[in-house]
Amino acid sequence: MKGILKNWHRYLLWLTVSFFFWAWIFTLITDAPAAKKLVLYADCPAMEREALDAALEADMPDTIRFMEARVFSDEMFQPSNLAAGDVYILSGQQIERYLPSCIPLPESAFPGRRLYEAEGKAYGVCVYDEGQGVAIGTKYVAYIPGETYYLFFNASSLHLGSWNGSPDDAAILAARAFLVLP
Repeated sequence: MKGILKNWHRYLLWLTVSFFFWAWIFTLITDAPAAKKLVLYADCPAMEREALDAALEADMPDTIRFMEARVFSDEMFQPSNLAAGDVYILSGQQIERYLPSCIPLPESAFPGRRLYEAEGKAYGVCVYDEGQGVAIGTKYVAYIPGETYYLFFNASSLHLGSWNGSPDDAAILAARAFLVLP
């Protein structure tokens, strides 16, 4: 018993090393490369991530292994991860900050939808505007009342198909699926 108590720090060290090793293995197994996953970031206080993932994964092509919805605050310590997102739901306060990394929408992409326009080009689709009666995805996304939110696409996404020459159009499919959510 004294031998165990005398060497407790060694056991703690090995326990810590073992924890990080298995966490790394778990990450390797459960994560996918950017070409095989679709990431949606939302600038909102809270989100039903698993439910939103499941709702959007139903329309994904076979090339996508999984869908991942995240809140901006998840990346507080690694803001560079936001650049790896495919679809953004941005509040009116964040649009100017992220607009340079977004791709303009083709004219016929979302007919009949209210769009965010800058410099004569449409960039985003309105998903929440309390004053105008637009409330898309409120079952999954907790929008801030009084704020207006738009859905944008990252220009460097690997899932925009003919919009940017990428291999699949999973981001567009996910956006269209999002736009019909309750």
